[in-house]
Amino acid sequence: MSHTLNIIGPGRVGRTLGALLQRAGLCAVQDVLSAEIATAESAVAFIGAGRAVRVLREMRAANLWLLTPPDAAIESVATALAATGRLRAGDVVFHCSGSQASGLLAPLSVADTLIASVHPLKSFADPATAAQTFRGTYCAAEGDAAALAVLTPLFEQLGAQVAVIDPAGKTLYHAASVLVCNDLTALMEAGLRAYERAGIKRDTAQRMMEPLVRETLDNVFALGTVRALTGPVARGDAGVLARQLAALNTLDPRIAEAYRALNQIALDLARAQGGASAAALDAVEQILKNMNKNNNL
Repeated sequence: MSHTLNIIGPGRVGRTLGALLQRAGLCAVQDVLSAEIATAESAVAFIGAGRAVRVLREMRAANLWLLTPPDAAIESVATALAATGRLRAGDVVFHCSGSQASGLLAPLSVADTLIASVHPLKSFADPATAAQTFRGTYCAAEGDAAALAVLTPLFEQLGAQVAVIDPAGKTLYHAASVLVCNDLTALMEAGLRAYERAGIKRDTAQRMMEPLVRETLDNVFALGTVRALTGPVARGDAGVLARQLAALNTLDPRIAEAYRALNQIALDLARAQGGASAAALDAVEQILKNMNKNNNL
């Protein structure tokens, strides 16, 4: 192994990447630090290598440092790490935040340390599953060119697809990822609540909606969003839309507002699709606008 790797903040992402790099023989995981020693010990056990440490000063020098604490703590961790004197010119320090750019690690640059950010566009709900399915994951990377020259081959050897991103676009990039991942989960929950109010038991509703959700996703990726759109907006059925908005508003105004906002975007797709008449889609638009003005549908 040509690289030694230290990990600070070994949550789901940190322990997954540590395990992958260790198991592939690309890095030797050395020291693992967490605010709670039990968390560091759990990460070491998952990775199958390394030493759990209690404080930053116990960490040894390494040529790769992976920082995966909560986003709000990255800059303070970088500042504290810079003050330890452990870093050497040419060492690479990187974080995996999707919303924060590598510039958050600027305190480390004074020691001629190389900084970068590599964000795997993947759900890490379960580290064991994430490690098994990591191959093919797209990763958005930015930072010092020399740091990326080290990190990109490592991630590519794990089977990742690495794409360079403009750090100025990081917030919007991550917002897009939240919409299609985290908010998709919330959308599923909203649907489940509506099914339950309609009298369908939650476990039954979840089984019912699975094939519908999977087929919809398959259609989006096979046909594109315009052709994949179906339902009352695509048909220009303003009456159905009005009744559904009223019912959802009774269930939960927040769900009704999400339904309205999403269907405004669906209306853009429906106009591009061209299946419904312009008059019908104009009527849909009026229903959506009226709901935005007041909750008395």
